[in-house]
Amino acid sequence: METSWKNKKRIRKGLDEIEPMYTAEEAARCLEIFEPIQYDEIIEITPEIHVRFNDAGHMLRF
Repeated sequence: METSWKNKKRIRKGLDEIEPMYTAEEAARCLEIFEPIQYDEIIEITPEIHVRFNDAGHMLRF
């Protein structure tokens, strides 16, 4: 929908329309590859990168 809105403005300016990055159908299909994880579970992205989702009152920076 954002591309539609941008294209309306582009048409008024005499510019070419732009193509959306993806369709609504493609966005819905991508959900098939998502995997649920348990809250507070440590997930290995690579041997050097691990993530864990949990509540944080303040984000600490190191």
